[in-house]
Amino acid sequence: MEAVIALSERVQTLEAHPEGMVFTVMRDVDNTLAVDYSDNLDQDLNSYSERGFRVVAYRRGTRREQRLLLLTLKEIGLNSSYGPRYFEAVPTVISHLRQLGWPMGNLLVDRPGKKHAGNRVDDGFH
Repeated sequence: MEAVIALSERVQTLEAHPEGMVFTVMRDVDNTLAVDYSDNLDQDLNSYSERGFRVVAYRRGTRREQRLLLLTLKEIGLNSSYGPRYFEAVPTVISHLRQLGWPMGNLLVDRPGKKHAGNRVDDGFH
């Protein structure tokens, strides 16, 4: 029953916020990932871009989904760097984000400190 309630809550939230998106951006200079939510994706991505971040991936989502993700990451012991939504782009973090269903596109990590990202942005609609 809890799963049904959670699903209907998510659907209602998506209907109330049709522009709501969850996304990941990365700054290569210091190997930082930011996981965030936006009701105005273009504006927020421009803001991140001005700070040296590039888009990794995005999809429709809810603010609640982002808060639950951040809480889960904290509970499993992953420490944020600059603020609650910023993390070092290391294999452990990327793996957990993927397992938790967060949009990560085709971001790959071959070994610690070495990262690659393709040009494809995962919009979550495929």
